[in-house]
Amino acid sequence: MKIVFVSSMLPTGHYSQYLTAGLSSLPNADLVVYADQDPRNTSIRGCGRVKAVWSRSPAYIVQIVRELQNDKPDVVHVQHELNMYGGFVTALLFPVLLLLVRIMGYKVVVTVHAAVYKKQVDEEFIELFHKSAWLFRPFLLKIFFICVFKSISWFSNRIVVHTRLKKDILSADYGVDVSKIEVIPISIPRRSANGAVKEKYFFYFGYMVRRKGLGFVLDGFKRFVEKYPKTTYNLVLAGGVIGGQERALTEIEEMISKNILQDRVWIRGFVDEKDLDGLYGKAEAVVIPAKVSMGSSGPLFHAISYGKCVIASNVGHFVEDIDNLKTGILTDNDRWDDAFRLVVENPGLVRQIEDNTREKALARTPSAIAQRYVDAYSRLR
Repeated sequence: MKIVFVSSMLPTGHYSQYLTAGLSSLPNADLVVYADQDPRNTSIRGCGRVKAVWSRSPAYIVQIVRELQNDKPDVVHVQHELNMYGGFVTALLFPVLLLLVRIMGYKVVVTVHAAVYKKQVDEEFIELFHKSAWLFRPFLLKIFFICVFKSISWFSNRIVVHTRLKKDILSADYGVDVSKIEVIPISIPRRSANGAVKEKYFFYFGYMVRRKGLGFVLDGFKRFVEKYPKTTYNLVLAGGVIGGQERALTEIEEMISKNILQDRVWIRGFVDEKDLDGLYGKAEAVVIPAKVSMGSSGPLFHAISYGKCVIASNVGHFVEDIDNLKTGILTDNDRWDDAFRLVVENPGLVRQIEDNTREKALARTPSAIAQRYVDAYSRLR
């Protein structure tokens, strides 16, 4: 079976790298990846034949369609994120891509990564994502979501989501045909921390954006330090910013300075894969906060791939993806200090959670999850 997989592939740890690695390992899958035109994509190995095909502009549709004429696959599997192909216009045009691919006679599978209930779309929600939130009104954004998700339902043969919650959101709020939706969880590779010995710090890896709720972590860490002044634990933040949301990093830096945490909170920016292995391996635990959860968290499964204990906000998809106190720790956003204390005072619990996450990873290897996708592709024939 020849599969064309359309997605961005960077940065390191991107979910598409995990899944395409699994697909390329299967003997019954001939995989071609259409990535964006970042030249680094062509150096990715072990993920099928990677082509740098499309630009982050409205031209991405023509570029993908033109390349399909050369490859003539059995299935086209497209990843959908609102900002993957560029800005607002590219997101609005996404259904056109699906329609053209269907007209060409190809089977189309779409993975929808992000969606929220319509009741969650208010002015505060918009401010989390756009620097000029005053340009958008909640009712217009709701209409946009309805149009995009309904069109995906019309023009795709199958829709894949990672949680039952996402299936419910799409079917109940956006009228997506529930018979087309299949729940397949994110794959979890096994990554090596190279026998790293733990050090006394909590680790965050991800974008520095408002919706991540890093302010909750910083507030909780401040209270934790105040309650335990003799503690030597630190907080390490690694990751970059998203264009248009640079102010979020400035706000984080200002909060660190205001709370006099400069000696306890370290911002590392983007890190390469070698450094990332060390940072994960030596961390006491990984923190993954969120103000709003729009889908399964890539950083969550990245952390699980290292067998780490994760502390995450008790919101949205985290509630489904984490079994509290068994495969991670869920915390209310006003109680991060209690979560830090729980980790520090209960090393046995942390070790048990780490054992459970490694067991979870073994059940969801990239090849095992990839086989579920191939089975879904086969049912389309």
